[in-house]
Amino acid sequence: MDGQTPNNIVGEVNPEYVVQFVTDSEPIYKAAGKRLEAAFGTFFWTPCAAHCLDLILEHLCKPTVFPHIATTIERARTITKFIYNHRSLLNLMRKKFTGGKELCRPAATRFATNFISIQSLVLNRKALQQMFVSDEYSTSMFVQHPLSEGVVSTVLDKSFWDQCKYILNISEPLVRVLRLVDRQDKPAMGYLYEAMDKAKENIKERLKRKSDYNPIWRIIDQRWDRQLHSPLHAARYFLNPALFFTPTFSKHSEVTRGLLACITRLVPDEGTEDLITNQIEDYREAKGMFGMKLAIRNRTKLGPVAWWNQFGGDVEELQTFAIRILSQTCSATGCEKNCSTFEHIHSAKRNRLEHQRLDYLVFVHYNLKFRERYTT
Repeated sequence: MDGQTPNNIVGEVNPEYVVQFVTDSEPIYKAAGKRLEAAFGTFFWTPCAAHCLDLILEHLCKPTVFPHIATTIERARTITKFIYNHRSLLNLMRKKFTGGKELCRPAATRFATNFISIQSLVLNRKALQQMFVSDEYSTSMFVQHPLSEGVVSTVLDKSFWDQCKYILNISEPLVRVLRLVDRQDKPAMGYLYEAMDKAKENIKERLKRKSDYNPIWRIIDQRWDRQLHSPLHAARYFLNPALFFTPTFSKHSEVTRGLLACITRLVPDEGTEDLITNQIEDYREAKGMFGMKLAIRNRTKLGPVAWWNQFGGDVEELQTFAIRILSQTCSATGCEKNCSTFEHIHSAKRNRLEHQRLDYLVFVHYNLKFRERYTT
């Protein structure tokens, strides 16, 4: 940033063009974001949704919180490490037992990878059991390996697989939300509020007993209520026609409060504020173009931004506000790619580059990749 402070950058961009300041939720970044938010009072600091979800998954892995989950994850890691550290055993698994399917798959975050790997293990349970009791394995040199007996015992242990299924019951709904917020092809902010509620309800349905799902809910609520939840999430939930006009739309007062907080903070002119507040009633009652059969039919077919662009012409102020809100990201993943570009350029051979030249190189390199993404 060429030595500039966040205040200078916001001033250069112009505060009225800034909707949110997104960082991960580490205390130092949170404090900086909150100070910036308070200094200008015209936009929001919001934590990176992907980082918050990763912290939830990390919490679930802690031995001090859920020791049975941590133990099962460690046993699962031992299986995958044992197989992937021996090329001939890995080839045997791929060619004869899993049909080329992998046990290790990349995920959006480090802790999500743990749960995705367990999902792969469960999907390939029968294949793994067949491999470890097969003649090919029992006559191979791997039987003499120090880890072999423990790995075979784990793969044939019914209680291990029961624990894996339990872990999937609590992790799959959260990983689904993580995939949603990590998508680069369309803004996910209009869906995050409902997605978190759905994830909690899905966990409840899977675990059934209150004593089982309540501890998971407390961990989720701790991150959602104290960090991830923002008026922006509530406003985007309200302004997303695919969700607002459904019978399951939450009429909780916090949704309306979030919408009004966004109007107050992001719209500097009081006259425009009043117009938007009045126009919300047309949206709520599906009046004018909002009530056209074409608009109703396309509530779920078009993305929220495209829908407002197409059918919000009768209420221009609300249309502009809605598009501005719904076009935002809820994850800082894209910026992390810029950081990785910085690390690539700032290598040992180039560590004597002056700061300004380094910034220029990162800027050019990143934007060349950005242009390539949309031209290929």
